[in-house]
Amino acid sequence: MSGWIATMSYELHPATLPDAAKLLRAELVGRRWQDRWRGEKMPASTVWIDRSSEPQHTTDDVQAACAEDLRKAVAAVVGTGRKLVVLRAWIQVTGAGTFGLVPVARPKPAG
Repeated sequence: MSGWIATMSYELHPATLPDAAKLLRAELVGRRWQDRWRGEKMPASTVWIDRSSEPQHTTDDVQAACAEDLRKAVAAVVGTGRKLVVLRAWIQVTGAGTFGLVPVARPKPAG
């Protein structure tokens, strides 16, 4: 078995209701996608996975499996009667490298 890290970012139609967007994220998490990195929230509409595959699989095979996860998650949300349209998605698959959240300065509350 080989291990891959994949990151997915997706954009939903602006008319998507918050409950449908939240359910999509929950569906992806239910498919082993992570919406946090070391306890910190990932950016909105971004998830990642540590995915194993057979030795003969390539990054293309892993990307196709990740895309299928998204299609199935969308179908599950739509199956509940909610309207959900993914406008575009980006999937990056890597077998090694550095990844993680970038620390950013948080604005201090006014007052």
